[in-house]
Amino acid sequence: MNNYFLFKNKFRVRVEEYKSTFLESHQDITLILLPAIGVPIKKYQKFINCLNQAGYNVIAADYPCCGMNQPHINRNRDYGYKDLIDEFIPQLIGFSDSQNTVLLGHSLGGHIATLYATKNKISIIGVATGNIHYKNWQGFGRFNLIRAVLVFKLFICFYGYLPGYKLGFGLKEAKTLMNNWCHTALTGNYDYFAPWHKKAKGHGIFINIKGDNFSPYQSTKKLAEMFSCYTLECIEISPELKGNKHSNWLKQPDTIVGEITNKIGQIC
Repeated sequence: MNNYFLFKNKFRVRVEEYKSTFLESHQDITLILLPAIGVPIKKYQKFINCLNQAGYNVIAADYPCCGMNQPHINRNRDYGYKDLIDEFIPQLIGFSDSQNTVLLGHSLGGHIATLYATKNKISIIGVATGNIHYKNWQGFGRFNLIRAVLVFKLFICFYGYLPGYKLGFGLKEAKTLMNNWCHTALTGNYDYFAPWHKKAKGHGIFINIKGDNFSPYQSTKKLAEMFSCYTLECIEISPELKGNKHSNWLKQPDTIVGEITNKIGQIC
């Protein structure tokens, strides 16, 4: 089932609802899936199916002007973290009719879910996510992140958005969103959302993937510490999976879903 809402009163966002046919009456849980930068919801279908089979309802949407949501990003179509936190997430939550609604964020999705939770009492699950401050990396990882920021800013100035497809990082990404991302990468803070923040009152469950160079353990731990109460687990995924561990778990999501099921009783 799919529905729509208007983001910033002008960008149409398609919302997809996946009801679990395996849902037991006492397991009334809906997960709001917030994707990574440049990863369309269609790439999460195996993950969503696995969650449904485990008994969870899922609500998902591509970010505005991305994936199925047209028109796509250009220099005149823009938004930032704060817009996603203040408008995108609340609209998605509004589609849930479950007693327990949990934000489930991958990478960028984990960033905005955590920031939303600092001002709204809600629990979250973060997968392969973290605070992207360069100091949360070691050695060449720090250098590579700073270099990425400089390259991103150069391309943003020239194009008016980030053509991530030219850089192997996302697709067409909004200017303000990526400038916010770069700000946190250099400073570790989220001043563009709030100059200060209280610790989130809900519970955070964070799943770090061993060997994920895009979200190393210290990065995940730093984001998790924005919660007064959190659980942080580092897991290994199948060595047979090829490619970047930050996203290749989507090909075989059973391990991640199993970890969610093991821990979700702490928050629901």
